[in-house]
Amino acid sequence: MATPRKDYKLDSDGDLLFKNGDWVIAESDQQHIEDTINADVGWWKEFPTDGVAVRNYSNSSNDIAKLSRKIKIELEKDGYKVDNPIISIDANGQLTINPNATRV
Repeated sequence: MATPRKDYKLDSDGDLLFKNGDWVIAESDQQHIEDTINADVGWWKEFPTDGVAVRNYSNSSNDIAKLSRKIKIELEKDGYKVDNPIISIDANGQLTINPNATRV
């Protein structure tokens, strides 16, 4: 199993988390996966083609299949093993994504 990535920890609002006046550093694989799924292409200057841009997908089943494929492609580029992402939309339109991703 790969060593977990570490990065500055973010709070629930996406802001840097501080403890005792210093940045908190923690395992960041989950944060990295979420950032990749939310990011649009071009958000990161050093990796201009990375990002799923989940907000660009609608509720149609065709878009859900495209979203699943895009998640798999983008996370595998970043060194994750992705086993069939599970994507669901509830009656209120709430999108839930389980990428089923682990570091290789």
